[in-house]
Parts: sequence; structure tokens; C-alpha cells
Amino acid sequence: MQTRKLGMLAVALLAAGFSSGASAWNQLNLNQNGNAANAPYLGSFNYNGQTYGPSTAQTVPGQASSTIANTFDLNNLQAFKLYGKDGANGHGHNDILLSSNDNSAAANAPVVYRFYRQNYSAAVVNLSRGTEARHFVKSVVGQQTAANTLVNGTYNYAGVAFTNFPRGDFNYQVRVTGPSSATGQGTFSLNEIKIPASQSSTGQDIFFNINSGKLNRTALAVTANGLVFNGNVTVTNADVSNAAAWTEIGGPASNAKYDLTLFGPQGAEIAGSIQGLPDRIGSTAIIGTKQ
Repeated sequence: MQTRKLGMLAVALLAAGFSSGASAWNQLNLNQNGNAANAPYLGSFNYNGQTYGPSTAQTVPGQASSTIANTFDLNNLQAFKLYGKDGANGHGHNDILLSSNDNSAAANAPVVYRFYRQNYSAAVVNLSRGTEARHFVKSVVGQQTAANTLVNGTYNYAGVAFTNFPRGDFNYQVRVTGPSSATGQGTFSLNEIKIPASQSSTGQDIFFNINSGKLNRTALAVTANGLVFNGNVTVTNADVSNAAAWTEIGGPASNAKYDLTLFGPQGAEIAGSIQGLPDRIGSTAIIGTKQ
């Protein structure tokens, strides 16, 4: 996953006729009405040369027009609500065609997205796949925290972890020791990870949880992409609800890592992703706010 720089967003906005003011990060290159919590975004949109959503734009009553959109204001979404298919009772959309510039999935693959917006940051997750198999996290965007603005102290962040369907909790603690100096560590959970019957050793669907995966301690780095924590992830048999299922999908052999970027004034929010979990889980968005 790549954290999108505000400057990159501003260029897209100017091309679309928007100013690059303080709210510019909210313009994620979509613009459809009728989004509802726990319902998928069914419209098509272009973002940085990539078409997202149904490749053949179609009218979806109350939610999307047949036009592929180029602008979207994330302020149209309620903050701190997960938008997208949510469990067995959710609603998805399968599109059997892909646009010519969309190399994110093979033909006949479903393309539906989840959104989660905070006050200064947001995450976009593909319910199908990304540029690589099981690479679900498409974009993390936001108003990045400026360097040399952090205030000494220990801060706890809380939010959500989610991938294509499983979701859980995210907690991260940051200890600031200087204006751009800090260390961080935390935990995450994911519920109802599924091994389908066609792939399970039992011939039946298997569901299990990651109860407390560890985001290992790491130091803050000042980068061109903002103030970033890059660290390792540890998930042991003791951290999951079904150790046999975790082993079956190759969990003990995985080499997962995470990246988190600070957003908002003085690090008001944090958001990023976990990469390298077993393919059955895929990349995972982690996003939260300072408590």
C-alpha cells in the first residue's frame, strides 16, 4: 500500500476544478450521492489513472449514476462509520467486465469497495483484490501531520481494522519524546476469517479470529510521505481462536509488516495498513484516532 501525498491529491483536484484548500484531502476523485452505512459504494470512479468500482458504469438507484465520476467529497460520508459490505447480510455488486486501464483483477472478478473516514484521514479497501492478489488496501489518504509539531507525552489511538470482509479493532500507543521523535506499538484483531469449504482440510467452512495480533514497537521516521511508523507484526498461536486453522493458512510462516502515518494537527489520527499476512486474509487497513 502507498500512502497518498496531499500534493498528489491537490493536482487531481485542480484538474477537476477544486481549490487546494485545507479540505482538499477529502476529494478522493468520486462524486455520487446516496451512500449509506453498511452498504457498498456501487459507483465507478477514476483515481490517479486507475478506474475503481464497476468498470462499466451503470445506474444504481439512490446511489450511483451511469457516469464514471472524477470527483467525490469524503465529507458526504459520516465519520467513523464503515461503508461497504458488512457480513452475510450486506449487499455486494459483481461486475463481469473490467476497464482497459484496470489491471487489478481478472475478468469476472467482483469489484466493490469499503470506505472508512475520520476527520483528517480515510481508508479505501477493495472487496475483491488489488494490483496483487489479496492486496485489498487501495488507498490511505489524509491531511498529514507536519514535522516538528508533536508534543511530548504518551498517546493512545483506537479505531478499526478491516480487510475485504473480516473486521476488528485497532489500538496503538505512541510515546512522543520530541517534535518529530516517537516510538509506537499496538495490537489489532480480525473477526470471522473464513477458510471456505472448497479449500479447508475438513471440507467445511472454517471461521476463526485473530484476537490480539501484535504491532511491534518501532521508531517514528520522518519521510517524504509524512511521519511514518514502519514495523513488524507478530501473530502467534496464542493470539488466534483456532491455532489449527491459523496453521492451515500458513500463519506461523508469514512475515507481516505494518506502516502507519500520522494525520491531522499534532498527530490527531493515525492510519495505514498491514501487509504480508496469509493470502487467506490479505492486506488489512488499520485506522484510528487519538483518545
